[in-house]
Amino acid sequence: MTTATRVAVAIVESVGRVLVGVRASDGPLPGKSEFPGGKCDADETPRSCVVRECREETGLVVVPREHLTTVTHEYDHDTVELHFWRCTLAPDFPEDAEPQAPFRWAP
Repeated sequence: MTTATRVAVAIVESVGRVLVGVRASDGPLPGKSEFPGGKCDADETPRSCVVRECREETGLVVVPREHLTTVTHEYDHDTVELHFWRCTLAPDFPEDAEPQAPFRWAP
């Protein structure tokens, strides 16, 4: 039995919008929409991972507010354990802070 890769996913909400991006053309699921997030380090909790991944991928600092669900999914390239967190921008970030590409705010 293969161990699932732990992945933390941030559902970042701000003023009625959600942060989304587009997956790179040179990786799995190219061109598909995605939320910020990524693989958890061995010694890292999914909650800490969403903060780190958001900062690295979008340049924004988030606060995880609520664990929504955990889902295990089998893709052709890997089996992943997805930990979904509802997040908000950190209090010192303006509500309209611009994320780094390829992320953007969507209604």
